[in-house]
Amino acid sequence: MGLKEKRIIKAFENDLYPALEADIYAAAGHNIAIEIQWDTLQEDRFSHLYNDTFPKIYFLPLIEAFKAICVDDMGVDLLKAGLKKVTIINENDHHNEEHAITFEDGLLKIDHSPVINADKVEDRTARIVALLEDKLETFAENGNSSTSTASAESTENETTASTQEKTIDINEMYNRSFVTSIEKQEIFKEMVAGLDWSCDMAEGKLTFGEDKVFDIQIFGTYSENEKSWLWAWANTQSGISETFLQTSLAVKAFGKALNISDFTTPKFAVESDPGAFFATIATASIGESCYVPLAFKGVIVYVTIKSEEADSKAKNTADSICSHISKVTSEYTFPHKFSLYFYLTAKGYDVELPGNNLVAKKGDDQILGIFDLKGTLMKISNTNLLTQA
Repeated sequence: MGLKEKRIIKAFENDLYPALEADIYAAAGHNIAIEIQWDTLQEDRFSHLYNDTFPKIYFLPLIEAFKAICVDDMGVDLLKAGLKKVTIINENDHHNEEHAITFEDGLLKIDHSPVINADKVEDRTARIVALLEDKLETFAENGNSSTSTASAESTENETTASTQEKTIDINEMYNRSFVTSIEKQEIFKEMVAGLDWSCDMAEGKLTFGEDKVFDIQIFGTYSENEKSWLWAWANTQSGISETFLQTSLAVKAFGKALNISDFTTPKFAVESDPGAFFATIATASIGESCYVPLAFKGVIVYVTIKSEEADSKAKNTADSICSHISKVTSEYTFPHKFSLYFYLTAKGYDVELPGNNLVAKKGDDQILGIFDLKGTLMKISNTNLLTQA
């Protein structure tokens, strides 16, 4: 595989696959173990097609098949018990789904050419559904039998597997939250533009001007002298009331659940201030209205705010959403397709990623995004479906 092909595949893995993975997990009802041997997914002279063919051949059939299986709790439970792993590979350059897709001993294997017969999504979906319907219960029963004969060992293994499934990359969380957080920050910035501020930590109040008073949560502090970050929940010397530590404690719990050590380590050395990075994740994930960094003689105190006024100004129309997307993608560097998928999903849109496009639908509105091969947004537009019809 040449350097060009490697770069295209790596770009797909970094920029486009995470959103597809999220769709797979959602369709299955849990985080399935997926092994992808990216270095085998190459076809000389056809690398320019990967952004279109990879989803159609490997990922969309999985999503649709899991949706079909998991239409009820019985299907969800059987999939959890019987499907141990999905492996995606191209060992034999198969292009017929009967040969390319197998399901044995709980392993669903897709060994398919990365470009041939890409449009036969329905055929591959039907093959996966047929295999799962035919064999899932058998593998689930075998797994349960093994559990009954070695319950202690199984419980330990399940705990380990569960922990591994819940591990998530913090940069991925940041990219999921980025566009939403930027919107929140811009709204609040407009609300308090040109106003001086004062803060009463003991009362948990942040005031801008004479009459804009906000309830705050103390999030964390960065010492510019020590080059260290300290979570507010760990700042026992400050005597902060637990009433004002709820967001900080929520992030700590989030970190425990997802094995993110940065969220559970009380204090750590770090050369650059991570406060905005952490607060970006918190405001989008926990539902805060925004975050505010407050400078106090070499220490930056990060607080979060919950404001009905700010929340009421959220961009909820398709036109305002498209305008925000255009502005953010032109001003900031981030994985456009991946981040916009989660931004629009958070706005209540049903989002699909066909080829180099993004299609988001909500009611009568449809937002269309067109991306280049690197996942960079080239065009975003809103189409009213009633007008279109």
